[in-house]
Amino acid sequence: MYLAIRRATDEDTDAVLKVTKESFSLYQEELHVDYEVKALKETIATTLADIRENAVFVAERFGVLVGAIRIKKLSDDLWYVYRFGVSPNITNTGLGSSLLDAAVEFAHENGAKAVALHTNSKYYRLARYYYGKQFYVHSTSFDRGYVRALFVLETEPGTGVDLSPAFLQ
Repeated sequence: MYLAIRRATDEDTDAVLKVTKESFSLYQEELHVDYEVKALKETIATTLADIRENAVFVAERFGVLVGAIRIKKLSDDLWYVYRFGVSPNITNTGLGSSLLDAAVEFAHENGAKAVALHTNSKYYRLARYYYGKQFYVHSTSFDRGYVRALFVLETEPGTGVDLSPAFLQ
């Protein structure tokens, strides 16, 4: 399988939005949720803004964009992963792990001592995946109408990173 991981460009906007909507539609379907999945309301404009203002990485397989992950700096020590998705046709191939690794490595190279993300705590498969990647559940909330878990990966363990900016995401 030919795979390339790279930073997204403006030209990738449509494809990033497409893979985001495909993967989050599957997320919504698998969880049988009736709350609004914000990723499904995303637009070309918000996707393009993320590409220009934050770090968006994409995975290409044989020249076709099949995955994307976004990460942004919340503080000098803390970065936040969001809108992480892989085309439903090629899940469980290691592609998502390559994307996550690229985002975490980028954040760490740019000063991150911790990387955080949120996901639905009832999505067992995804929670297990993040545990396997050395993330831990810091806390949960019900502020979006479901049990939302804040997962954290300490890239420099024991440094006492202030996680409060992640609570607002």
